[in-house]
Formats: sequence, C-alpha cells, structure tokens
Amino acid sequence: MRRMPVHSICPVALALAAVAVPLLAQDTPQLHVVELSGTPYERGVQHGAALKDEIAAMLAGWKADLKQASGLDAETVVTRFLGATKFDEAARRHTPELLDEVRGIAAGAGQTYETMLCYQLVDELWAQGSELVDKCSTIGVDRRGDAPTLVAQNLDLPEWMQGHPTVLRIHDASRRGAHGALESLVVTVPGLVGANGVNNHRVAVGVNTILHLRPRPDGLPVAFVVRGLLARTSHADALAFAQQVPHASGQAYTIGGPDTAPCFEASAGGVVPWQPADCDGWRWHTNHPLRSRDWSPGWHHAAKEHGFDVEQVPGCNRYDALTAALAGTRPDAAQVERALQECTAAPVCNAMTMTCTVMTLGEKPELRLTAGRPDQHPFHSFTFDK
Repeated sequence: MRRMPVHSICPVALALAAVAVPLLAQDTPQLHVVELSGTPYERGVQHGAALKDEIAAMLAGWKADLKQASGLDAETVVTRFLGATKFDEAARRHTPELLDEVRGIAAGAGQTYETMLCYQLVDELWAQGSELVDKCSTIGVDRRGDAPTLVAQNLDLPEWMQGHPTVLRIHDASRRGAHGALESLVVTVPGLVGANGVNNHRVAVGVNTILHLRPRPDGLPVAFVVRGLLARTSHADALAFAQQVPHASGQAYTIGGPDTAPCFEASAGGVVPWQPADCDGWRWHTNHPLRSRDWSPGWHHAAKEHGFDVEQVPGCNRYDALTAALAGTRPDAAQVERALQECTAAPVCNAMTMTCTVMTLGEKPELRLTAGRPDQHPFHSFTFDK
C-alpha cells in the first residue's frame, strides 16, 4: 500500500459453537473458514469466539497503527472518532443487524463494543485522516452466452492486516429469495464484518477506496455497505441499496449480478456509474476517481497548497496495467486471473496483496480465492452446494 500525504479533514487527529477450519500450505498464510448461523448477535459471538486470538493480534496491530498515525493512544482515538461521527446512527437506520453482529463479535472475542465498532471503520479512518491510500484492483465482467458474470479483486491491505485471510460462510434463515434462505461467502480479516464477497442469490461485490472523494461523518461505512449489498436477494435490490444509502467514504463498488457487473463511484454527494470507453460489457477500477468530481476538502487543500488544478488527479500504474491487459475483447476468467497476477512493471499484485478473489455468478455461484498473493499461491474454491 502506497500512502501520499494530503491535508487532514477531520478534527480528530487522528458462547455459541463455531467451526474455524484452517487451510494450510507450505509458506502460505493461514486461511480461516468460519461457519456462522443463528441471529446476528449469535453469528457475531461465533465469529469472535472462533477467531479470538487472531482478533486480539489484529487489534494490537491496528492500535499501533492508530498511534503511529495520530500520536494518540488507540483508546483516545476511538473515543474521539466515535464522538465526532454518526456512523452508528447510519448503521442503525440501514443495517441494524450488523450492529448486533459487532456486539456479538466483541462479546465472543472478549473486547469492548466501542473498540470493535471503530475497528470496522478502517476506510472511514483513512477518509477522515491525512493520507491517501493506494490499494486494491477490481474487475467486473458481464455475462455473455455461457460465460457467467464475474467480479474479481486483489485485496491489498496494510501490513497489520496481513496474515489471516478469512472466509465467513454466513447462513441467514431470516432472509429468503428465489434460491431459498440467504447464504453468503464473505471475504474479510478476523473481526471485520466484511471486505467483499458473494451470496447464493448471485450478488457479488468488490471495492476500491477513493480518498480523493468527499466523505461524510453520518454516512454508512464501507464494511456495512458491503454486507448490506450481500444481504440482498436480487441484483436489482442490491443496486437500489447502493443508490439509496448515504456513503461515508469515497469508494468504487463493482456490484455483480446474474447478467451484469456495473461499477459505481460513491461519495457524500451520491453515486455515479463508471464504464471505460470501448469496453461494453466489462470494466476495472483502482483508487483514483474516473467519473465523480465530488472532491474532498483535503484534496482541494492539497491542490491549493501545491499549486495544481484539483482536476489533475495523478495516474495509477495498476489501472494502466489493467487497461493494457483487459482492453480489446471481453476477458474470460483466466485472463482476469492473469491480469491480477501481474507483478512486474506495474504491480497489480504486490507486497500488500493479502488475497485475490474471483467470484463467478452462473447458475451455481462460486468463490475462488488465494491465501496470499495470486502469483505465489493456488486458488481455493467455495460453492453453495449442500
């Protein structure tokens, strides 16, 4: 992850049984697979209890990162950040079940609720802070003939988040659709409700942080948007959810369904679609705004301070590499994987790549992911077959 300084835009200077199955290979990070069921709180308790030691290790790294970035101890940052924002109120309006899940994670892991809530706000801490984040590459490809829709992503994370790629298999009997009770495969790290994923109703999501775009302190945080999308049992409902909720942080969402996988840039000002020219049916994104011009105050300040036009957003070598690999004809899954494995001149795959996910949305949705960099480690496959 490459960080570039900009002006700060925030007053903050920043139980129940569960199954955790490790999948191990030589020199490969441990891939945790955790089965969750029951009420949202019960699922949270299962998550927290199954990964208690890993969550403690993640929180230690997170707290050290907060102190290095802000100069304050983590408890002070948590108190001030939660006091200066209203993310919990947005979650209570739009995804109240996830607040119960966070309470359960805290109980199962032996942590405070406030700590676990703030831990969910990784993108929001970046968005309200003083640095730009350069991470993650996402690709969406529409269905064509027998070739299903796919959403793929390299999940690039800072060092303290590395080492414990996790898949939550979530059974939610309270939500039903055309394919029965909702089941989701959520890719994340221990203690976090979600980073990306796919459900059995053929909805998938990949994300890219865009900190040039305007945040809002009362919007819905990224992790809650991801899970809110995966709680939808139709692609139309997922797209409507993305359009309707207020967004806490600048973010690109690639939202796949049975036929299409459109990409949207979200910010405090709303949601706008992004589609590369001459690529009708597929698109890609990294960490720079390509359509939205809802600039953050920090980006305005940086432009004024350094004497450049606010519209002059720096290029991204990972975006250029994806353009070279994907422009021309509709890519298949093998081409998408090769594009995400690129690690030479323009490192789409790099030292911060924790996992690569490829989610296909055919009649039987499938999640394929690596425990580590995709140029170094094999893919594991997960489906919803009983």
